[in-house]
Amino acid sequence: MEIVSKTKKGPKKIKISPQPQKCSFSGSTADFYVGLSGINDSSSNVRIVGAVRSDLVETAINKLLGQGSDGIKWPVVLDMKKKILFHSHEAYENGTSAILGWKAYFSKVS
Repeated sequence: MEIVSKTKKGPKKIKISPQPQKCSFSGSTADFYVGLSGINDSSSNVRIVGAVRSDLVETAINKLLGQGSDGIKWPVVLDMKKKILFHSHEAYENGTSAILGWKAYFSKVS
């Protein structure tokens, strides 16, 4: 976001950077968003529930399990730009749990 202030010298642009998101559990800076999604991978079909640190993603996924409704029931992990990184439905299709699916995903990217 930019704020433009007018001075005698002309407009001056000041950039304001957004505040970092706080982890829903610890209050420290968050690394990911967690939410619920339908079966498809569309970011428009995601209900973001909160932000979490990387070491608390598994706790967040556990808290989200079984909380969805109307087909929006699969825990997802998103980056801070709100792009889906991990969709637990894929883990389910592969015959594993949401937590094991996240661990497998996270081990590949870290």
